[in-house]
Amino acid sequence: MGLSLHISIVPAIMMVFSLQVWLPLGCLEEERIALLHLKDSLNYPNGTSLPSWREGDARCCDWERVWCSSSTGRVTKLHLHSVRKGELGGWYLNASLFLPFQELTILYLTDNQIAGWVENKGPTNLSALYLNNITTYGSSFQTLLQSLRAFPNLTTLGLGHNDLRGRVLAFLNLKNLELLDLSYNTLNSSNIFQTIGTMTSLKTLTLQVCSLNGQLPISQGLCDLNHLQELDISSNDLSGFLPPCLANLSSLQQLDLSSNHLKIPMSLSPLYNLSKLKDFYGSPNEIYAEEDDHNLTPKFQLESLYLSSHGQRAKAFPKFLYHQLKHFLNSFTISSTYNI
Repeated sequence: MGLSLHISIVPAIMMVFSLQVWLPLGCLEEERIALLHLKDSLNYPNGTSLPSWREGDARCCDWERVWCSSSTGRVTKLHLHSVRKGELGGWYLNASLFLPFQELTILYLTDNQIAGWVENKGPTNLSALYLNNITTYGSSFQTLLQSLRAFPNLTTLGLGHNDLRGRVLAFLNLKNLELLDLSYNTLNSSNIFQTIGTMTSLKTLTLQVCSLNGQLPISQGLCDLNHLQELDISSNDLSGFLPPCLANLSSLQQLDLSSNHLKIPMSLSPLYNLSKLKDFYGSPNEIYAEEDDHNLTPKFQLESLYLSSHGQRAKAFPKFLYHQLKHFLNSFTISSTYNI
């Protein structure tokens, strides 16, 4: 009886071991076929991209730009940036091409001349979608943004280097977003912060070079993002004083306000309550000394600090630096004139 039991167990163990080794090398047949359909779509009508995706090759997890799970053999990530050649013209993307990829979580479609969307139903597990620099052919961006409903569980969305021109995401339910990149777009600053303020799960927000002007919001929008950890609104045309409500951003670790026309107090007093703040970039802006200076101790311990002034020079040494531990402040640049 003991010998019989031993013989019956060994094949089962060998079968499981063989399955674990085979899966990462091959891939599921339905996903291999779906990848070939996707290749045909990207190459329509006569492109030659993705040569490693071959009809007779069953090991599609070894194909270029394809990542698979080592435990299930399913496709988890596709890096399809700059795949469609420019001479082929606009690409009308059918989102349903991605439906067979049940474990696909990250999808790069950057720089692919997307001119429109054919189908608005895609994989529900997709969490990160990158659509940077896709409007070369003047697609209807409103239609494009509406098509994001095909991916209801997005937490990361890259829309940098496009032609939004203020047509942002107001009509979409993107409350689950944790990272939003809108850099290098021309945005309508009168409502952009109000719109983004509804995305209360945001942890990273990039609005670099977005032609934003006017003042930062005082009571709504930006200051409602209390989960925000990284904020970049550099290289715009923002002016005025820092709103006191920035103190609401209690999770903020990195703040980049550089290359604007903001009035930043030398004491950094609007930021004193940001206990998690590690990196602050404020060069160049207008740095000034507050008339009613104070001896309050900031709650933050900075690791990086960059300040310089392109307007009135502040002549008082920033007292908050006395409270910064030297071994924490790794990068430190302040350009101005001081009386110490």
